[in-house]
Parts: sequence; structure tokens; C-alpha cells
Amino acid sequence: MFAGLFGYPNAPVPDAWVDIKTWKQILHPYLTPDCTGHWCQANASLVESQHFSTPWSHHTQRMPWQEDKLAVAFWGRLDNRAELTRQLELDSQPSATLLDAQLVLAGWHRWGKRLPEQLLGDFALAIIDTEAHQLFLARDPLGVKPLYYWPHSQGLLFATTVRAFCCLKALEPTPDSDWMARYLLHLSMSHSCTSYREILKLPPGHFLIVDGESHQQLHRYHQWQDDAPTTYQRDPQWLEAYRAVLEESIRCRMASNYPLGTENSGGIDSASITAYLARFLGEPGDRLHSFGFALSEHEPAYILETSQYVNITHNYLVTAWDTSDSAIENYMGRTLQVIGYPQEKTFGTGHTPFYRECQLRGIRTLFSGYGGDEVISNPGHHLRWELLDSHDYGNLWKILPGNPLWRFLRLSKAVTLGRKHPDYNPNFLRAWIHQWSHQLLRQDVVERLGLYEAYLETARYDAPFRRINDWIINGLLQMPYISTRLEISTLVAGSYGIDYCWPLWDVRLVQQYLSTPSLEKVGPQGIGRYLHRRAISGTVPQRVAWKPNKNMGYARAHQAMNDIGIQSIAERARGQAANLHPAVAELIDQNKWCEQIKRAQQGKVSAEFGFGFWQSTLAIQWLNQWLHGRPVG
Repeated sequence: MFAGLFGYPNAPVPDAWVDIKTWKQILHPYLTPDCTGHWCQANASLVESQHFSTPWSHHTQRMPWQEDKLAVAFWGRLDNRAELTRQLELDSQPSATLLDAQLVLAGWHRWGKRLPEQLLGDFALAIIDTEAHQLFLARDPLGVKPLYYWPHSQGLLFATTVRAFCCLKALEPTPDSDWMARYLLHLSMSHSCTSYREILKLPPGHFLIVDGESHQQLHRYHQWQDDAPTTYQRDPQWLEAYRAVLEESIRCRMASNYPLGTENSGGIDSASITAYLARFLGEPGDRLHSFGFALSEHEPAYILETSQYVNITHNYLVTAWDTSDSAIENYMGRTLQVIGYPQEKTFGTGHTPFYRECQLRGIRTLFSGYGGDEVISNPGHHLRWELLDSHDYGNLWKILPGNPLWRFLRLSKAVTLGRKHPDYNPNFLRAWIHQWSHQLLRQDVVERLGLYEAYLETARYDAPFRRINDWIINGLLQMPYISTRLEISTLVAGSYGIDYCWPLWDVRLVQQYLSTPSLEKVGPQGIGRYLHRRAISGTVPQRVAWKPNKNMGYARAHQAMNDIGIQSIAERARGQAANLHPAVAELIDQNKWCEQIKRAQQGKVSAEFGFGFWQSTLAIQWLNQWLHGRPVG
């Protein structure tokens, strides 16, 4: 992780902006890093610290990496080190001791601002050139590693956590009340905005160049290619090509001097990662530990089936949530210290039990199967419309469900009537409208920010799209919830000394899927995730690989949520209402909230009301604790 300052001419010296020791503590508030250092020249300053995970990172002797008038901070992992070493003619130095920052600096000399295009991996990087009076910031295409910046009239501040901007000597960021309003409706996630007015995110797949005259150039360097050819029958070469990239996306992330951890939910995505890790290790033994939530009825069986199939010795299952007030306050407090503002996706802290176990067992790399549903194991429902629009009725008939007669009738209806273009996903729209009645914002706030329209906009979801790739590239991959989950999870896990890895978000794998003909992605009678299922068959147990749906028997999990008790949530809400921060009080309809609290105290509410009330209470508690700077209620 790193934080830095790029001052403009006549700007105060770096010491006038921030205390370097404070920045070092902010970057790793709960652990002592393996290496830390800082660099300062003229009006520029750079602080960096790191927990080692890869074998070559242990050879770090100083940071940031420096050369003449240049300094480089690099947070992440390069997955094409061998290729870069050859291209940059660095073969004379042993690759085992060559640092990622060295490769980045050599690449900067060779390619300049085209550098990020040459890098594979998850990264955030900063390069300061005091001779050219230039700052260069870049972030990986998916946004796994976060990078934030504050454009100020006297310079540009940047850091991998928002917390680094909250300890400045003469500047204090301003909480954004409009962001808070959106947060209460789960609309705050953004590629470029944060909870503070002055602080911005560098969007995924972008770089930012700043010169000494304060000129800024923000540029998107990465684009997904919609280049899959049209085919009329399946070809095994596409399956083999996909499998090869899938295996490499996992293997390249395994370099570590420590045991590896893997999350396993029992589904095909996490089971794929888990099974391949075990296979690549040979005999996993003490080198691989599996972690899973067994909150639903069928989860334990599916999780352990994969572990038994590939001989994983160490398996850790969480069978219940700790929902006590103290537990919630503690994880909120820690998360606010780490990321600097309320979390916008629950997965960052939701997997804390895994992080703790990893830390206890010396695990510094944790694998996750997140990302499958969005791309590589996407169900592929849009193929029906894709084939209908291209008049490929033969293949359309093959993927329709049912017996031959039913398929013929369905095909005839589709050809005759075509398909309407609904403005919204009807299931989403129905649920969204019902849930709106429980939201707590004042009507004038809703109208001023156009929040009802923005809220309904998210109910469009997949409705406007008629092709698999179009839905993925122009729909899912544009949604900020993906990078938001990745960046929050990266930061929270990192506070436990863990490098979180998502092989299914490997840029090469995502592009390989997009470049694969659509016909390969859906099987006979509409079997979804067909390309991925075939690729993992034999490595993952058949019952897991070919599980017909994602249902794990969620009634047990829902009952566990009910057992928390709507009345206990009402008590928590009462405590928050009694200590409501003025900035939150200005946004919500307090009379409506009081009525909801009274209703919840009586118990026996609908599931729809209970869920909305729980979400609102939790969101207000996050805002309260953030703004007050301490737990309240």
C-alpha cells in the first residue's frame, strides 16, 4: 500500500501537509508491515509499506523503489513477470530476486504512459518523476486494488485508502450528504466518486497523468473486445482454449512462501478454484486450507464433497453469524479505520471469520470464486434472443427446454411473436416498487437528487440486452458494484495481512470467455454455464460441476436471519435514533422511522418489511459510527 503527494510550484513542503509517521501507521493500522519506507524530493513525497506474500517480495530491501529522479510505488502482483523480463531485457538478473517495482520502472522507461497496457495482474501504482515534473497513477482493469486521489489547488494527494486523507495537517475532507442519501438507498457505489466531496477514485482500467502546472489527463487504457465469431456448431478447440486460460489464471496466483487459503461455498465457481489448487499442489496436506459458510441446508455436503474428492485435509466451516451488538460495532470500527468510510458491499467484512483463521495459520493468500456469475459461468439466458435475431432456429430449438413437442411449440411462438423489448426486468421492477415504501429518505431529498428515477433505473438490469456479450460488456462490467466489492474486500483482508485473489476475474480469462462463440456457453435444453462446466468436469466432482441450479436450501439461512429477531433490531434502531448525527437527521423522515421502530417492536412483521428495516437500520448505524467517529446507541 502507499500514499503520496505531488506538489505544484510554490506549494508547501511535504512536511507541512502530513506527518510521515502518521501515514505509515494509517496504511497498516492493525499489523506491522514486513517492509516500509518513504521518499521525498522537492515538493513530492511517497510512503509505501508491504506485507510479503510472493517469493520475490522477500528480496525487498527498500521502498519505494528509486532511480535518480524517479520513485515508484507498486501494490499488487504481476502475472506476466517472465514475459516482461524478456521484453525489457532484464534476463541477466535472477528472476527470483527481481521485484515487481523494478519491472514497472523498466517498463516506464520503455513504454511511458502505455505501461499499464503491458501489465497483467492486480495492481495500483504511482510513478513520480521530479525531473519531468510529472505524476503517473494507474489501476488494474477490474479495479482489484483501490487508488484514490484529492486534486488540490497546490498539489495532488493520492493513496490506496481514503483513511490517508483523514489525517492531514491543514486539510480535512468533507463528508458528502448527497452520497449519504444515495447510500441509504444502496445507490452510492461509483467508479469515480467517494463519500467525501474532495476525494475521487481512479476508475478501473484508467491512468492519470499530472504535470507541474496542475494539468490532469485521465485516460482509459483498457477496453473489452466483443470479438467472438458466429458459429453454427460447437468445436472442441474453444473448450480446450478456455480450459488452458482458466488453469493459468489459477496457477499464476499460487506463488507464495506460505500456505494457501481457498473459499468454497459448494458452488461450481469456488469449487473450481479449490479443486484446481489441490490438483496443482499434488498432495495439498498443510499447504491448502478450505473455508466456507455452512449456513444453508445443502452447503456442508457440497463443500465437503469437493474437499474429499481432492483430499483437502484442513476444512473450516462457519455455521452461524455473530450478530451481537459488540461484534457489529467492532467490525464497523475496524472497517472504518481501514477503508475510511462506510462499506458499500457487505462482503468486505462478511468474510472476516476467514481472515482471522488465515491470520492464525500463517496464510497470506486467499482465493475466492467471486466473478463467475458475472462472466465465465454466466447462465447465458440471452442466447435465446441472440439465436432468434440471427434466425438460427435449428440451434435455438436445441437449447429450448422440454420434450421435442414443447420445444417445437416454444420455437413456433418465438418465431411468430418475436420478443418484446421490456424497459425493465419485470421481477426486479415488481420487487423494487414494493420495497420503495420502506425507504426512509425525506421526500424533498428524493426529489432534489432524482433518487426515485435512479432507483428504478437499476431495475432495468438485463432487460435492454439481447446478446450474452452485450449484456456482460455493456451491462455487468459497467456496474460499479464489481470493483466496489473487490476494493473493499482487498482492503479489509489486507488489514489481516492477506492478499485476496480472484482468478475468475483474470483479464485473460474474461476476454477468453468474451472471445468464445456464444453457442459454446449454453448446452442442450438450455443448460447454463455449459462452457465452464465442461472445462472443470473431471477436476470437480460431477455432482458439483453439474448441479442443475444454485439453490442450497436457503430456508435454513432465512430462518437464522429471522432468529436474530426483529425486536432486537428494533432495539438497535432505537439506540441509533437517540444518537442520530445531525447530517443523517437532515436526510431521513424521522417520524416514519419511529413508526417503523414501533411496528418492529411488536414483532410479527412481513419478510419484506423486516428485510428493509434491517437494511435501513444497518446503513444508519454505519453512517452514525462514521460521522461520530465512535460507536453510538
